[in-house]
Amino acid sequence: MELTLVWKRNPFKSRRKSIEKAQNFIDKTCVEKMTEFVPVAKPIYRNAGQLRDSAEIKEPGLIIYTAPFAKHDYYNTEVSHKRSGNSKATSLWFETMKSKYKAEILQGAQQILTGR
Repeated sequence: MELTLVWKRNPFKSRRKSIEKAQNFIDKTCVEKMTEFVPVAKPIYRNAGQLRDSAEIKEPGLIIYTAPFAKHDYYNTEVSHKRSGNSKATSLWFETMKSKYKAEILQGAQQILTGR
């Protein structure tokens, strides 16, 4: 019986790259899926689409909405966003997106990490 051992010089480098790819996938997919639940001003208003289009990925794992009123709209659970230009709009749109698409996003990240 013959045994051959193959030693990778830097096994962590390839793992780090796949983790970065998975995080990039998660960030982009979250921004894409959150759009469904972000309040949008009606087209007649000057700021129509401003909040929805203000999403930025500042660094891996950090998504920020840069519109001036984003924080207010996100945390204000007393206001109904249904009257806006988006009938599915809600406050806490990240949490809403997570509850609906979490399994799909995690499955995609797992596929990237396992190389499938």
